[in-house]
Amino acid sequence: MKNKLLLVTFPVDFGSQTWERVLIDTFENEVDLKIHTFSPAKRQESQSKYLNLRSKLIEAYRLCKVVVKARLEGRKILFQGISPALFAFPVIWGSSSYIITDWTRKLYEPIFDTLPKAYFLASPSWLTFIHKLILNSQTSVIGVTDAVIEEIKKDYGVPSQKLKKARFPFGCNLKIFDASPNRKDTEVRLLFVGGDFKRKGGDILLEWFLNQNNENLKLTIVTKSSLELHPNVVIKTDIEFGQEEHIELFKEHDIFVLPTKCDAYPTVLGEATCAGLAMLTTKQALGAPEVIQQGVNGYICSSQEALLEQLDLLVQNKSLIEKMKHNSREFMEKEFASELVLHEFIDHIFG
Repeated sequence: MKNKLLLVTFPVDFGSQTWERVLIDTFENEVDLKIHTFSPAKRQESQSKYLNLRSKLIEAYRLCKVVVKARLEGRKILFQGISPALFAFPVIWGSSSYIITDWTRKLYEPIFDTLPKAYFLASPSWLTFIHKLILNSQTSVIGVTDAVIEEIKKDYGVPSQKLKKARFPFGCNLKIFDASPNRKDTEVRLLFVGGDFKRKGGDILLEWFLNQNNENLKLTIVTKSSLELHPNVVIKTDIEFGQEEHIELFKEHDIFVLPTKCDAYPTVLGEATCAGLAMLTTKQALGAPEVIQQGVNGYICSSQEALLEQLDLLVQNKSLIEKMKHNSREFMEKEFASELVLHEFIDHIFG
């Protein structure tokens, strides 16, 4: 008999939509899986606070009904993040429920002073208290980076025995993406992917590129932001995951560059590593150490300035780029194979 699981997804933005997709891909053929998408309507400009609260309460009621039914069916419950677990809180006491996450609001507090106010994600004391209650009420909390595991232990007081580490399920990407081939030409092709162009550091990469005088250097930018067109820069704003064009983009490039100011686990790092690219990002991509081996398949730099300095050196060393590309794909095939990651999840939830 298959293990029974209710997966409660929370696809509120592009990153969490990626999470939803890979979690479903991981479990759908391996367990008796039911999926509930928790999606309270976002407040519209014309919508009153009353109507916004009402829509959230209705969605919470639906979620609680689904969770109660799952418990009666003997299902384990896996929440994608803290928010849906919060709204199901009245009915999860005594159940086998789990949260999987790569971030909390307090995770970014050490770098608040480096961020624009628009990205300020402070957790007031009352919210920290509620999140602490939710996290500690779970059977286990599954983190996919060392950074989030350590932070949850420190800031929310979750005991070590409740904290589990699992690898993010990039196995489906190994099937989707072909490894970028070893090219003998003199071109070095840079790829940036980030919906939030400035937070991801696309602006400083573009400025750096426009100051180069190297006809062998190419840059492609994939983003949701509106950008001014520049000669020799390819800008894509309509790429969807899994499209043939999306897959070919990764395959056709050499170095993935993400000079981010603030990120938990940008899953695009895993996608690019699966596609066999040399990797370059900052330490503010807190999940980077999970897929980047320093100096082996790329570099995690201390700042955006340090990243540009490293990029200056790397684009001049084509043989090292090709070696890093090979190392990226080899690492992901060894450490993130589907069966390996699935075994961790099954052990943490059903073991």
